[in-house]
This record gives sequence, structure tokens and C-alpha cells, in this order.
Amino acid sequence: MATSRKKILIASLGTRGDVQPYVALARQLVSLGAEVVVVTGEGFDDMIEAAGARARPVPLNYQTLLQDKDVQAALFTLKGKIRAARQNLDLQKEVAKTLWHTGLNERPDLILFNLKATLMTLVGRRLNVPALPTALQPVTAPTGDFPLPLFSLPDLGRYFNRKSYAAGRFLMKAGLAPLIKPIKAEAEAEFAMPGNHIDGHWPGGGKALSLQAFSRALVPTPEDWPEEAWPSGYWFTEPDADYRPPQTLAAFMASGPPPVYLGFGSMPSKDPGRLTDIVLAALSQTGQRAILATGWGGLSEQTLPKNLTDKVFLLEKAPHSWLFPRCAAIVHHGGAGTTHEAVRWGKPSLVCPVFGDQPFWGSRVHKAGSGPAPIPQKKLEPNDLAKALKALEEPAYREGAERAASVMAEEPGARGTAAHLMSLLGKAEAPASSAR
Repeated sequence: MATSRKKILIASLGTRGDVQPYVALARQLVSLGAEVVVVTGEGFDDMIEAAGARARPVPLNYQTLLQDKDVQAALFTLKGKIRAARQNLDLQKEVAKTLWHTGLNERPDLILFNLKATLMTLVGRRLNVPALPTALQPVTAPTGDFPLPLFSLPDLGRYFNRKSYAAGRFLMKAGLAPLIKPIKAEAEAEFAMPGNHIDGHWPGGGKALSLQAFSRALVPTPEDWPEEAWPSGYWFTEPDADYRPPQTLAAFMASGPPPVYLGFGSMPSKDPGRLTDIVLAALSQTGQRAILATGWGGLSEQTLPKNLTDKVFLLEKAPHSWLFPRCAAIVHHGGAGTTHEAVRWGKPSLVCPVFGDQPFWGSRVHKAGSGPAPIPQKKLEPNDLAKALKALEEPAYREGAERAASVMAEEPGARGTAAHLMSLLGKAEAPASSAR
């Protein structure tokens, strides 16, 4: 007897780093016969459809939003955060309504969501289907091993480390309240059900599986994690065998030893020109070959000094899965995706964080022996950066990165997670923790 095709809805809001790993997971789910719908911001339709999934965009373009001056100010000052939140409140409410109605319209058999889309728990309750929380950082499962990674907190001791997660949940709940107010009348019954939205929904009252989508190489599984927290490993995009680099990039890579990669992803800088000057001054000291990724605003394109013309290549974009294996070391902002991609290929890293979880990943790279101690971008100076760039050449950091890469290679990843989720679909009446 033929079984019906299962539909899985993935809701992940954010920049490319928040979307790409979910698309990698979607590709694997599609390969196992699932129909996959990805709900995210605008601008990702081509990526999603190339994975065999269907895109349902919400009315928000995060790349455009990050270029807004008020939003950029929100990254650096409390006043900016308040102003940006007020200006974007109506937009966020519209996104919440779109999430709610899209979920009800699609009627999936399984929902996966990230922290910016916890409203999908209400959809899971309404449809009585599993709605599973996912995280690219260790933020959903409390532990005494380290504090909540979102606020750059120091180690507070085991008791207060655990308490930081309760504080984080309170803040997330408070921030979500005005956004979901427009659907509260429609979802009154779902609001009345016990439990925190961040914990998802499992039919029958059991605890929903919580997918911890990061590597044990960087975050060893805490002994005090709850049973339902499942360490899946990071969801990597497989290298594109058909990718061909621009001729200028290929020529630069072939003209000398592997370069150091320096790029800060989608993170805007207060002063891109100054950041570029610091990077170029440090490279002038070390004499290393380098690739500078200009990104969305972290580095500015300017005329290179004569002593670096043949040693530095300015790059607009290239797949990390093609570029990183061909580099000697990686200098980046500490986003979860870039951090994992660098370690995946056994490359030592220097993290120069801006905010949020980035200092956490910088400390984790250093603790794993895969790179020097992180240097916050606001404290970055030519001499310190030059010393760190030379330190990246030390064999111990390369060996530490290679050890971490070997751990990553044994984790479930996107393929193993997809297989696990497909098996769970047949057990939706049993507690998720018993299906591990």
C-alpha cells in the first residue's frame, strides 16, 4: 500500500547564515522523498528551489534591512536598538501574520523553526503536528557549562550560567508579545496551552525534540542537557562540483602559496574604511598573501598600496566550500556558519566578533585549539592583528583544527538529521525523547 508524501515546513528568518544550513537540510529531506516548504525572508527563492524545495517568502528582506542606517546603529548602541525596534515593529507584525497564515495554509506534517520564528509553535498546536525548535547556537537547552551565548557574558558559574537561559527566555517572550498580538484572537486556544513557544509542540503532550545544529567539536554535549536536546551537528551545504571561479581569482590562487582569507560576512562596520586600513597595515607587516572579501559592508574596496598589489586579492563573493579548502587560514566575524565552515576544512581561524553569539564562537575556536584568542573588531589594531596572523601559521592551531574537522565528519549533519526526522514522522504519537 502506497504511503502519502510527507510535507515538512521549515521556517527560518534571518540573513544568509540563518537560511543556508536549513536549505542544506531541505535538500536532504527532498532526497528522501519529502515535500519541503521553506518560509524565510525575500531573496532566497533561487537557493531554495535549487534544493528541490518550495519557497514561501515573508515580506522582509534582511539584506536590505541590514543596510538601513538605523538598523546598523542598533548593532552598536542601546539607543539605536530602541529606535530600530520601534521603526520595524509594524513590519515584524506583518511577518508574524504571514508565518501564521502560511503554516495554516500549507498544513504540513512536521514543522521546523528557528528562534526568530517561534510563532510556528502555535501553528503546530493548531494543526496538532510536531513543531520542533532548532538552533545553530546552544541557546535553547539550559546548561551550567556556559552562559547563554547571545549576550557576550563571561562564565558566571554553574548556577548563574543556567539562570541566564531563564533570563533569555523571559526577554524573548517579552519581545515576541507585541509581534504576535495581531493573531492572538485567531490563536486564542493555542496561547492558552501550557509551555513556552521556544520549546515547540509534540502531539500527545510529550517533549518536542530540540535540534542542536552545531558541532560537538566546538560545543561538547553538556552532561546536564535535557534528553530531548539532540546534537545533530551543523548542516553544511555540499560543495558544488560545477562551480568555476572567475579567471582572476583562479589565477591569484595559482600564483603562490595558499592565502589567508579575511572577511566579515554580512556584519556592517562602523567605519569600513578604517577596518580595511587596519587589515592592510597588518598584512604589510606580515607579508602574507591574502584574500579580502568585501561582503555587505565589513571591508571597503579601495586602491591597494603598491607593496600589496600582487599579494592581496579583493573578492566580492565565492562559495566558502570552494574557497576555504584552498586557503591557509580564515579570519572572520564569528558567525556560526563561517565558524563551522572554517573548522570543517581543518583550517585555523581568528575570530574578530562584533556582537551576539560571535564572541562565544571565537572563544570556542580558541578553546578547541583551532586558533588564537578572539580579538573584538572594536579593539582591532594593526600590530595585534599582525601578531594573530602570524600565530595562525603555528602547526598547533592547524592540528587543532584538523582534530575538530575529524569530529565534524562523524556527526549526523544534514543527511543524518534528515533521516532521523523522516523516521520521527512515523512516531508522532510517541514522546520525542523516546525516539532518539
